[in-house]
Amino acid sequence: MNEWSKGLVLFSALLSPLAMADWLLDVNFELTGADSKQTVNTSLSLLPGEETVFFDTDEQGTTRRELVGSAELLEVSAEELKIAFKVQERLDDGGWRTIIAPTLSTGLNTPASFESVDDDANQQVKLQIEVTSV
Repeated sequence: MNEWSKGLVLFSALLSPLAMADWLLDVNFELTGADSKQTVNTSLSLLPGEETVFFDTDEQGTTRRELVGSAELLEVSAEELKIAFKVQERLDDGGWRTIIAPTLSTGLNTPASFESVDDDANQQVKLQIEVTSV
C-alpha cells in the first residue's frame, strides 16, 4: 500500500465517532443470591488506559457484602471498544473474591451484556453496559 493510501485509512479512522469522542459508560450490574439481591446502576467517564471504579450498590434482601467493580478501556478501533471488567466482593474474613472478570467488546450506542451462574455459591450475575459519546 502506498503512503497516500495508508494516510487516508488512518485519517478516516480518526474521523470515526469512536476515535473522536469522549465516552460515558453506563453500567448495570446485578448480583442475585439465595437471600439477597444487590445492584449497581451508574454512569462513568471512560478514558483509554485508565481504570474506573464503581462502588455504590443498592440492596434488596437481608445479606449485603461490599462490592467493588472496575472497568478499563483496553482497545479502541474505528468500530469497537474493548473493555475489561472486574467485580469483587469482600468476604466475611476481610479477603476479596472475584465474582466476574470478563472483557467485553461493544460499539458506540450498542448495548452489550454478560451473564454468569455459580451453582456452588447459588449466585447469578448480570452485567449490562452501553457506551455513549459525551
